[in-house]
Parts: sequence; structure tokens; C-alpha cells
Amino acid sequence: MLSLGLVTSVIINYFLFPKGQNRFITGFYWGISILIPSLLTTFFFGTAEYNPVVSLTLAVNHQIHWWLMIGEVITQILGAWLASLTVKAVWSKWLASLPLNLNFYATVPRDVNNWKRNFKWEIIGTFLIIVNTEMQNDINAQWWIKTLFSSLLMMIIISIVAPITGAAFNPTRDLVPRFFFSRTYDKRLSQWKYAVVPFLGPIIGAILGIIFSVIFSHLVYKSWWQMHFHRYELKQLMKYIELIR
Repeated sequence: MLSLGLVTSVIINYFLFPKGQNRFITGFYWGISILIPSLLTTFFFGTAEYNPVVSLTLAVNHQIHWWLMIGEVITQILGAWLASLTVKAVWSKWLASLPLNLNFYATVPRDVNNWKRNFKWEIIGTFLIIVNTEMQNDINAQWWIKTLFSSLLMMIIISIVAPITGAAFNPTRDLVPRFFFSRTYDKRLSQWKYAVVPFLGPIIGAILGIIFSVIFSHLVYKSWWQMHFHRYELKQLMKYIELIR
């Protein structure tokens, strides 16, 4: 996913639509870049975690083993590095004709100096992703329906946030290509001071998402259990009255 998503974003933003950037088209293709590999990997391997904060969330909730989480993070890093190599290999001649731009690899916000706004949107976006991940475990639906819904949600979130922050929501997706850009092209243009936003923003958003999901699930299930328990007591009471009669 990281490879397909990163390469697709380059193709869409700088090749297929060079004259008019459209946030909804970008969000749509990012959603497709998530949907296709998610369907494939879930069908064949039963998992589709491409974000380290999502993998960490599942490990914290004991939905996957910690060793599996570590393995997923390693493969996510390798995938992001492979994506960067692919961009350079496939588009090297074409990219050489354009001004050097970090946005070909890592997220670049509209206003790099507005840390507060960018940080807030990275937190909100990741928060929604984690809440969706947590809530899907309590929904009785086919896996492909859940995957379609998650991809649609990503389309919407990216369409809204991408013009503001570049929409990282994933430390691996930003930091690894940023490091590749720094090593391959120009360290001075890598904006490493800003990298703390796409790194800490998703982590904080994930933590808040976990806390919200735990509280929400507790309240909902507690209310559901109390309601059904009272119904059970009422039925038992009615049976007792019938026996007395």
C-alpha cells in the first residue's frame, strides 16, 4: 500500500493533473491506493495494517501479538523505502526536469510555520482512523464491507486535510520518504524541524482514539447489558406470576 499510494500520489498530482489540483481527486486515488492492497492482503493473509499507529493500537488491545506488531512495523518501513526507490527509478528523468520538491516524497503543509493548525489536523485525522479501526471490531459485517468503508473514510479525510497538512496520519509514510529525500537529494530542503508534526500528531491522535473507543464501548455495552438484564428480570417475574396463578 505504501508503495502504491506514494507512487500513485506522485502520478496523480504531478503528471495526470498538472494544471489543476483537485483535493477530491487526490483523496479518491489515495482511497483506491488503500482499497486495492487492503482487499488483496486481507483476502490472502487476513490482515491489512499499513500504519504503525494502527498496528500499535491492535497490539495494545491484544488483537495481535506484539511480535507481529514489530514485524508489521518493519515491513511498513521497508515498504515506504521501496516506494521512495520506485518513485526515483520510474520518474527520475521526468522529476529531473522540475524544481526539486520535497512534496514528491514527504508531506508538505500549506503553511509549514503554522504548527498548531497542522498538528491539530494530523491528530484529528488519525483519531478518526483509529476510532474506525476500533469500532469495526464490534461490527458484525463481512470483511470486504469493512474494507470498503475504511477506504471511503480515508478518501473523505484526505480530501479535507490534504490541502492543509499533506495528510500524513502515518509516521512511516512521512519519515521514511523524508529520510530518503534527505539522503538522495538535499538535506536542507527536507524540513526536518517540521517532521515532528507528522510523527507526534498521529501518535497522539491514536492515543486519544484508543481512549475514546474504550470509554464509548464501555458505556454502550454497559447500557446494553443493563437493558437486557432488566428485560430478563421482567420475564422471570412474569413467569413467576403465571406460576402463582
